Amino acid sequence: MYHSQINIRYARSLFLLAEEKDLVDEIKQDIGLILQLLEENQEINILLEHPVVKASKKTEILTNLVKDKVHAYTVSFLHLIVKNKREKHLKNMCRNFNDLYKAHKGLKTAVLTTAFELTRTHKTNIKRAIEKAFNASVELNTKIDEDIHGGMIIQVEDKQLDLSVARQIQQLRNQFLNIDFNKKG
Repeated sequence: MYHSQINIRYARSLFLLAEEKDLVDEIKQDIGLILQLLEENQEINILLEHPVVKASKKTEILTNLVKDKVHAYTVSFLHLIVKNKREKHLKNMCRNFNDLYKAHKGLKTAVLTTAFELTRTHKTNIKRAIEKAFNASVELNTKIDEDIHGGMIIQVEDKQLDLSVARQIQQLRNQFLNIDFNKKG
């Protein structure tokens, strides 16, 4: 879980600064870049979490990775994290920042799981239906899971609509198991 007090506090501080300076969208892009770097390069994570590597070296490497790509406030944020020995929390701080951004913009994240890849038109139509149902803008993420056999599963925050063939088969199986063949009727 990435919602620890440390992660939330640092993410909120950066978000409030971005909001105060009217740079929310720009800092959001910076955070997206940093999160992408951390998720795609395991070496960076190992370096940041290694206790023998000096803080000055971590700061130098982080700065070189993002310089000329992010705002000066974002670079200062990275320096602060390393200075306070919180670098192992950076990825989760970025995720918390993204959550704050989505809440600020009124965005909801929906995960659409299907057995096969849908066309762009189908995805667009499903996204519109979800936006209408929740009366909010939606960021649609898709997943392929052949185990659902067909249909779809839509999850938005803590709500889930399971229209999968696998679930329908399971419901039929449960109904057949509950039939009392000894009952006269």
